[in-house]
Amino acid sequence: MYIVIIQFRRSDEQVNYHKEAHKSFLKKQVDEGNFIVSGNRTPNTGEVILSCLPDMETLYEILQEDPFYKNRIGQYEIIEFEPDIRCQELTDFIDEREENS
Repeated sequence: MYIVIIQFRRSDEQVNYHKEAHKSFLKKQVDEGNFIVSGNRTPNTGEVILSCLPDMETLYEILQEDPFYKNRIGQYEIIEFEPDIRCQELTDFIDEREENS
């Protein structure tokens, strides 16, 4: 799994200008099963995405389609981790994804 941390590097005006396209991108990725959840950081200095993609290469390819990435709205940090302690719902989700891959 991956945590993607986006740190905004542009003005609020530029962030807001690309926000709807970015949200559409995120929704598509959630609908396709590539991202589990995303949301604004608090305070609103960026965003966080939790991804369940199987490899970093695929994640990079997908992130390059993000309007925030294309327009250099933020700096992206990707943290890979192996969730070994988790709630039952996440265990079921991970097991189902592994069975289908």
